[in-house]
Amino acid sequence: MESFYLIATLKPRHDKLAEAAAALHELMLATKAEAGCELYDLVMGADGFEGSSSVDPGDWLMIEKWASRADWDAHMASAHVRHMGSVQNEFLREPTELRFYVPN
Repeated sequence: MESFYLIATLKPRHDKLAEAAAALHELMLATKAEAGCELYDLVMGADGFEGSSSVDPGDWLMIEKWASRADWDAHMASAHVRHMGSVQNEFLREPTELRFYVPN
């Protein structure tokens, strides 16, 4: 099986940052316990670095690494991901952008 990577760009509503962070924290706790989850981190833009002016500080990234595509597929069918799908419109200003990668 080949590792599987995902970078998800999340755009929380500026007036709902606390709610977004809380919901994503719960999602991360449940996801990190899943079989095949090797990395699942939420990161935000950092100021003061060369090139940081091109980063939208209002965008967050979820960086994921899965042991296989099948593990990610199982994650997407989990109750906590389905729950997130049902509530995310309350705190995201636009749909999440997903970018998929495999090792070179």
